[in-house]
Amino acid sequence: MNPSADSQNTELSRRLFLKSGVGTMAAGAAAGIAAQGGAHAQTAAAPAAGTDLGNYTKSGFPAANLGSVRDSLEKLSLSDELVCTTQQPVYVLPRDHKFHGGQFYATNHFWEWHYFSGFAKDAAGNEYALFFGTDPVGYDPKTGGYAFLPAVVSISPIKEGKKYYYFNNFPVFEPKRPDDATSPADFQYLLRNDEAGWAIDERYYANEERWMFSMKSKNPKDPWCDLDIRTAAPGYVPRTPTGIEEEGFNEQGRYNPQTMHGLSYYYIAPNMPFTGKIGFDGKEVEVTGSVWLEHQWGNIKSLDQENCRWRWFSFRFDDGRNLAFRHWVVPPDNSPVHERNHYCMMHPDGRIEYGFPNREMRFTPTRSWQVPGVEDQWNAEGLMETPFGDFFLKSLVDDSVFVSKTGMTFWEGPMSMHEGDSNGKKIGMAYVEQYFQPKGGPARMRTLPEQDMARELPFSGRAPGAGTNSKK
Repeated sequence: MNPSADSQNTELSRRLFLKSGVGTMAAGAAAGIAAQGGAHAQTAAAPAAGTDLGNYTKSGFPAANLGSVRDSLEKLSLSDELVCTTQQPVYVLPRDHKFHGGQFYATNHFWEWHYFSGFAKDAAGNEYALFFGTDPVGYDPKTGGYAFLPAVVSISPIKEGKKYYYFNNFPVFEPKRPDDATSPADFQYLLRNDEAGWAIDERYYANEERWMFSMKSKNPKDPWCDLDIRTAAPGYVPRTPTGIEEEGFNEQGRYNPQTMHGLSYYYIAPNMPFTGKIGFDGKEVEVTGSVWLEHQWGNIKSLDQENCRWRWFSFRFDDGRNLAFRHWVVPPDNSPVHERNHYCMMHPDGRIEYGFPNREMRFTPTRSWQVPGVEDQWNAEGLMETPFGDFFLKSLVDDSVFVSKTGMTFWEGPMSMHEGDSNGKKIGMAYVEQYFQPKGGPARMRTLPEQDMARELPFSGRAPGAGTNSKK
């Protein structure tokens, strides 16, 4: 069913506003992208000679001309008891690159990920698709840590049309400061699955805007990676205009900003050049390439909304544009809910366009297939209609299904982008995810008593479940 002319005009007006300078500035301010203290960051260093990173300088937020305003506030001597004077940004980088935890996230709903996907080449020009990341879930009252910490590494030689991967829970999590740290924001996460013989070393260095990721097992035939990653233009970008995403489809609208019920903090870095080594099937290959980082966290996995059912797309155009699109779907046939879909287009000149929500982006599958041992049907190949032109997505590795012992099953695969149809001119590469899980995700990953964290209607100042007795 096509939207009415009025709704089309309203949506177009909103998209035009968000592509203006006002919308771009608002997005940058929402993220609080500067290092703590508002200092300007240095341009990131290149990971290898000859790599063009573009001009990457983090936002000078807060604005440099706020000094006189702050001076006047200090003279007022406002009291914290009567006036809230604490900073309230959505998030502050580099601090919030770290994982999150504590009492606020001690719920079945909590979910977070450092997620990297991208493409690489070796010296001979052979192409590879890479997907790796770490994924804390829930809370374990026995240890005070995460209930689960799944992690994945996948190496797909494009010529083979095959993936080599490992996906499992890592019970041992040891966060620390790197021995060579130069900033309080630096961190090193050591993860292990001793029974399976796997280990992960993930690091971040704020002053260099440098990430490092190593994931290996004791078996040399297993897939592995050891990568040195830098941040390049456009840097870190709020995934929505506000930097917060409403998770899934909730007919009652009971999202709760007090508990982050059904909400997530969300930013991306679509262009992160890297150098390093990968391994698969006993082979070792030196590669260079670029990955796309997604960092998202919050009390996401509630039981009252379709929050674990989506198609996710990251489009990397050959002309330098990057387009992110989330396509929420509902059972039983995984049909899209256009009112909840949204995109973020990042241009080489630094402009950002948001469509949130939108009906302008539509994906129409043209082929479906199954993978042995998995009931779901996968259909990531098809026509993509966008405000920036239509193109066709062609699957490069059909068997891109990932199955974990924790119950997580999804399709995550590399695609090529073509004009017109699958035989048209190639215009870019993409990574696509299809995640079709029940409300709240796998039941075995919900280890705590359930809590109602949704907001009351109408909105009240009480915490969910709080009593209503009062003295008169």
